[in-house]
Formats: sequence, structure tokens, C-alpha cells
Amino acid sequence: MSLLGRSVSVVNSISGQLFNVHLNPHLLNRPQGGRRNEPTLDNALRRLTTHNIEIASLIDVGASNGIWSKAFARHFPERHHLLVEANQKYLPALTNVCQKEPDWRFAMTAVGGTTGEVYFDGSDPLGGHLSTTSRNENYRPCPVTTIDDLLKVQPLPGPVMIKLDTHGVEIPILAGAMETLKRTTVLVIEAYNFTFGQPAVPFWDLCRYMQKLGFRPLDVFDLLYREVDNAFWQFDLLFARSDLPLFEDTRYFKAGRH
Repeated sequence: MSLLGRSVSVVNSISGQLFNVHLNPHLLNRPQGGRRNEPTLDNALRRLTTHNIEIASLIDVGASNGIWSKAFARHFPERHHLLVEANQKYLPALTNVCQKEPDWRFAMTAVGGTTGEVYFDGSDPLGGHLSTTSRNENYRPCPVTTIDDLLKVQPLPGPVMIKLDTHGVEIPILAGAMETLKRTTVLVIEAYNFTFGQPAVPFWDLCRYMQKLGFRPLDVFDLLYREVDNAFWQFDLLFARSDLPLFEDTRYFKAGRH
């Protein structure tokens, strides 16, 4: 969910193929007001506060310049933040934002299913390519790590919320976060209505995978329709632990309405 800046923090850790990332603008800065249940990030975070789900730390993967973390902090202040980004062009912005916040840290790395090194073309700040080989002079060595290994170096208090703006590499990243997921209560994942090839999966397969991990959708927001034909392209899915009591309540109306 790279908002304003289309960030890249992805690696194809399964097949080792080149990943071409073409990101799309989001709607974070919509005017305030209107219906409070509109499918926007601000409204989704506001709704999340009403569920009283404990969150002590945010892991913001694909952090770009920190704008998503800032939106989260408006609704969940005084949390610990770890902002993760592969594109070195965002280093000054992340340095600046984390200097201003005592409990915010950042890591300049790609995130995947293994820890090691890949090559990253960061010449376009609005996109990026990751590869296991250097394709031209724009490709520079880039570290890649798993979320579990990252937290061994930069530990965070739990419970944890994970946000993934990773454009198709969600399954490998989640596979590398099994220990972290044990103390995760909420995830926000950018999900797609189209299939781009492995390891990317469409949103219905992502939901099946998340169900096996013990999470289910609680909210959706930032729907995006592609330019070429206005077909539904992507949205953000907010997952919460499946054992939350709220999922056992099958009512729609409040008591006394009907």
C-alpha cells in the first residue's frame, strides 16, 4: 500500500525470477468528511480502534516515506514502529521521520521468505525491480531478510500488526514470519483481483492461506480500478485473528432495531 510513493520491498524467494513491480496510486489523502464507513484507509483505521484489538507495534513493510505509518499513528499513537523499505531513495525521508519519533525505527532491506542478498533496480522511485542477478548497471546488491530474522535484530513488543505493500510476494513473506505471526493480531495486505504468476496469488487464494494461518478478513478499503477498462484491480484487506469473539456474533442490526 505504498501511498504517494509507490514503494517496493519485495523478493521472489521461491523461483528466483525477476519481479517487475508496477505500483498504483492509492487514496490515502481523500478529503475528510463524507460517510464514516467509506472504504478508505482513515476510516478503516478508525473502525479498527472500535474493536479493542491490542496492538503494541507496527511492522510497515513497503514503507516508502513513512506516510502509511503516519496514518496509523493518528489512530494508534504511542506505538512502536518498524518501517521496512528496499528503495534507497527513501532513506532521507525515513531517517527524518524516525528521528522525530522516539519509538520508530527503520530498516533498508527487501523482505521475502529467505535471508540473503538480491539485486535491486531503484532508479525509479515510483517502482522497482528485484532480481537474483544483475541485469544492468542500475541493479545494485540489496539485502533481503525475513520478518522473523529482522525482529531478531530489531525486536518489537507484541502484539504486532503487520502491513504488507509487497505486490505479489505476500506468501513467501508470510512463510518467513511464522514466529512473528504467533504474536500478531492484525495484518493489512494489498490484494489483487488478477493473477500475475507465482508466487503472487489473487485475493481469494490469499484469504484461504490466511485462514490456514488463523486469520480472517475484518475490513476492506482503498479499492482501485485499472485505467484500461475500469475493471476491479486491487484493494487492501485487513485481517484479524479468527478467534476474536466478534466473529461469533452473526447479528447485523443493533439490539432493538428489529
